[in-house]
Amino acid sequence: MPKRDPEHMQAQKERILRAAIECIADKGPERTSIPDICKRSGLSTGAIYLHFANKGAILTEALRQGGTMERLFPESWQGILDFMCALDGQIGFSMETVIRFRMHMHAEGAMPGPLHDMIAPLLCENLSVFAQRLQALADRGEIALRMSAEQTASCMAAFVEGALWLALSTDRPLTDLAPELRAGLACFVVERT
Repeated sequence: MPKRDPEHMQAQKERILRAAIECIADKGPERTSIPDICKRSGLSTGAIYLHFANKGAILTEALRQGGTMERLFPESWQGILDFMCALDGQIGFSMETVIRFRMHMHAEGAMPGPLHDMIAPLLCENLSVFAQRLQALADRGEIALRMSAEQTASCMAAFVEGALWLALSTDRPLTDLAPELRAGLACFVVERT
């Protein structure tokens, strides 16, 4: 077997993850199969299993693909608004793909089982980081919270996810949504100057 350099191996892994995210966005995690990922990535089954032990390992890595929320969440209120209202895509995917991927993962992860066990800790971690950011802004006097930081983080996340789901479900252009998201998110806090 030919020797493969680290760049080649990393490129293959990224192809697999991109293909998995696209397949999940189209079909959901339960209906996405290893052959689907092979076909979308253009790689063999052997190449897939060289990088990942099973489909669960691919799903776990795909969920983490965006990085940790601690690194992603800005530290200013305006930065948070900009981040949460950005509808121009993420991690190299169209926003529609990102939303469909998240919606499929969250919907199927709501049922008890391995997918739930994988998603629940990630969601809890992300909400915790978001709540910490909000609390830090409140402690610095940049915003006042109408609820606890944890409640605010959960409600803001639910508001954005719900608005995105409704837009996709009603064929509304996502580009029309940004001003409404920004205005809606501002209702959860009192801005201080």
